[in-house]
Amino acid sequence: MEHNAERLSLPALLLGGMALFAVVAAGFYGWLQHGSAILLAAGETALSWCF
Repeated sequence: MEHNAERLSLPALLLGGMALFAVVAAGFYGWLQHGSAILLAAGETALSWCF
């Protein structure tokens, strides 16, 4: 029984790792495309709180 549990957990672990990689890769791609706009918007918001 223990061998079956080990065999079933490996594909689930690989699938979870691939899903996590996909989320991180999509976030990194979005940061490369829109990172400067995100920083400018954050800066504008911070300045508006000051004034």
